[in-house]
Amino acid sequence: MGAKQLKVGLRVGDMDRSCTLYRKVGFKEIPEEQQPGMRYLTYGHTWLMLSGRFDHGYHHDERGNLTRQGPLGYGFVLVVPTTDIDAMRELWRREELPVTLEPEDTGWARIFYGLDPDGYEVMFEQFH
Repeated sequence: MGAKQLKVGLRVGDMDRSCTLYRKVGFKEIPEEQQPGMRYLTYGHTWLMLSGRFDHGYHHDERGNLTRQGPLGYGFVLVVPTTDIDAMRELWRREELPVTLEPEDTGWARIFYGLDPDGYEVMFEQFH
């Protein structure tokens, strides 16, 4: 396991669905047999750690209870660079996932926002 990479952890309800979606986005999965309740993915030097919402421990009882009650995702945005914003929008359509902002030009990039299966907002940016 890497020790100096930026890591983002998300609690998810369906590990297989979330892992499959992020692999389709372009993340690479790192095999990890010592922690079967987690999945590790990388995108460049950034790690995405997926853990089960209900079957992985919490270090703080109150926050654990609130997370299990949901909803997940409010206030968090995962920003992923892409070379094909239209392909990411099409992926969201095929996966029948909610879109919070259709692709638009911001002047510095084309961007698109959607929600992953657990309600985490993902922003894709295609720089000009």
